[in-house]
Amino acid sequence: MEESSRRLSGALLWALLFACLPPEPSPAAAFPQDIQAGSSAWWEVRLVVTAEGEYSVKGGQTPVAGTYTCKASWEGRLEPDGEDFLLIHIKTEILEWRLRETSRPAGRESVLEPPAAAKPAFRMSYVLKDGREVEFVFEISAFQVPLHASLVSVPLELPRSSSRTAGLPGQGYGDFVCRGSSRLVIPETDLARRRPERSFSWDWRRERQVIKEGRVFSVSQAHTAKAVITLAAH
Repeated sequence: MEESSRRLSGALLWALLFACLPPEPSPAAAFPQDIQAGSSAWWEVRLVVTAEGEYSVKGGQTPVAGTYTCKASWEGRLEPDGEDFLLIHIKTEILEWRLRETSRPAGRESVLEPPAAAKPAFRMSYVLKDGREVEFVFEISAFQVPLHASLVSVPLELPRSSSRTAGLPGQGYGDFVCRGSSRLVIPETDLARRRPERSFSWDWRRERQVIKEGRVFSVSQAHTAKAVITLAAH
């Protein structure tokens, strides 16, 4: 009888200990409480980037200069994936693209424009959840310039994210942002809102020298850009 009482007391003690332990965290605990309250299964994402820019190449027999306007749209969806997200691409559009390049050989003006099919490529590389922030990483790439015949050919540099991109120290895109920031980062709490929207703007300028066949060419590029991220919870 005494042995049975000792066993019963031990069982009651373990039951009390387990009752005092905190419950196991649910998978939803990876997201803050305010985001859980929104009960969103996924979000529509739309990123629209606009830019107006210019470039010039000097040092050859005839300097060339160009101006351009670009507007691009990326659409997709963002789905929770543990403590991170899955990014699903749905549609990309180049809504507006105009480029005009001029050269003045022998006092005459020569104007060139790229073929209609030669448009920039817009890509959302990935979305990264870093602590309490969500960062969107994108790039817009185009073709080589100048369009006129030249010993020097360089890539036309269009807007892109300034962080987490490859490049030598001091030579990344963000190192030449002279006003604003091209880091597209939103607070995680935006995901709890029904239709949040964030705008970003920046100025970018880069000047460098290129040596080709013993000649020194001065290459200048600049643009003003704006990016708008819109989310819609579902």
